[in-house]
Amino acid sequence: MTTPATLTTDRRRRIRRTLTVLAMTAAMVLITPGIASAQIANPFEGITPDIGIFGPALNTTWKRWLAGAWGACMAIASYFVLTSFLKLRKARNRGMSTDLSDASDDLRFALLSLAGIASISPIIGGLIYFVQPAA
Repeated sequence: MTTPATLTTDRRRRIRRTLTVLAMTAAMVLITPGIASAQIANPFEGITPDIGIFGPALNTTWKRWLAGAWGACMAIASYFVLTSFLKLRKARNRGMSTDLSDASDDLRFALLSLAGIASISPIIGGLIYFVQPAA
C-alpha cells in the first residue's frame, strides 16, 4: 500500500535522477569541446539547386502545372465560399439557430481557406526576398 510519504519520496527521487542526468549531459557538452568543434569540409560548398539542367521545357512545365493547381484551388475555395454564403442565407431565412451556427462555421472556414490560398504568393515572395543573398 502506498502512502503520501512514499509518493513524495518517489517523486523527489525521480526529480533528482532527472536533474543528475541533465547535469551530466551539460557537463559532457561543455567539457568535451572536441565533439562540438569538429570541422568537416562541406562537400556541397558552392552548389545550389537548379532544375535548369533538365532544360527550359521542364522549367516552364512545372510552373504551368503549379499555376494551374493554384488556380484550381482558388476556384474550389471560391465555390465553397459561395455555397457556404448561400447556406447561411437560407438558414437565416428559416430561422433555424443550429443550421445558422453550422452555416456560419462553414462560411468562416471557407473564407479562411480562400484567404490562405490567396496569401500564398505574398508569403512565398517575402520568404524569397528575405532568404536571397544580398546582390
